[in-house]
Amino acid sequence: MPPHLPDDPTASPLAGIRALLFDLDGTVTRKGRLPAASLAALEALQGCGVLTIAVTGRPAGWCDLIARWWPVDAVVGENGALTLMLGPDGSMLRDDVAAASPDDRARLEGLMQSACDAVPGSAPAQDNDWRCCDVALDFAEAVPALPLAAAERAAAVFREGGATAKISSIHVNAWFGDHNKRSTSVRLLEQAFGLSPADQRDQVVFVGDSPNDEPMFAHFPISVGVAGLTRFADQVSHWPAWLTQADEADGFLELVAAVRAAKGVA
Repeated sequence: MPPHLPDDPTASPLAGIRALLFDLDGTVTRKGRLPAASLAALEALQGCGVLTIAVTGRPAGWCDLIARWWPVDAVVGENGALTLMLGPDGSMLRDDVAAASPDDRARLEGLMQSACDAVPGSAPAQDNDWRCCDVALDFAEAVPALPLAAAERAAAVFREGGATAKISSIHVNAWFGDHNKRSTSVRLLEQAFGLSPADQRDQVVFVGDSPNDEPMFAHFPISVGVAGLTRFADQVSHWPAWLTQADEADGFLELVAAVRAAKGVA
């Protein structure tokens, strides 16, 4: 199991970071709600020169609002299917890395029905109407929470149908294509913010909470999991470098405090 965040801010690798990438559900939320403290923490990071970038499985429609209204510099949505950020003139800059064709959408909807049939108590996620590339099956958000074994059964149905499937803290997301959170984040950091892949190794920190964050944990040496990641121990092959002591938004706030301390910001 990874250790907790370094105690000594003067020796912390967090001192040199230029960007903090973060998952949403179960990472900046608390019991399914977004506390004001998480938004304040993002604003404080921007105030000390750190880029803030949301990296989420949530749909394009949600990501548009987040990019417009939250204190973030960009959003990676639908597990890497698109990026959104405001341009200097306030216009929305959108880059669709992937999109589902009508035939792909029909196949995904068919697999969704099969997965729901295979996992009683699951349901299509209520945010599916705002998705452009993937579908999401709800096993722990608007339905009574099912065990992780149920989410694994649903993911297996999608994979048997030829789709990529990833489990988050609340959904099973499925899509066709080889994009993921890592591939799109690396591209965004380089093209939009001038951080080369070499720079990213010691100037980027990522924080997440579930198996769909594994590509990020595996790629970024400075990576953090909130405490709740441990409940996915059987599903996680690539652990982050550190774990926070607290879970959900409180773990996120713990990380932000450590970043600010490492940078000598009160």
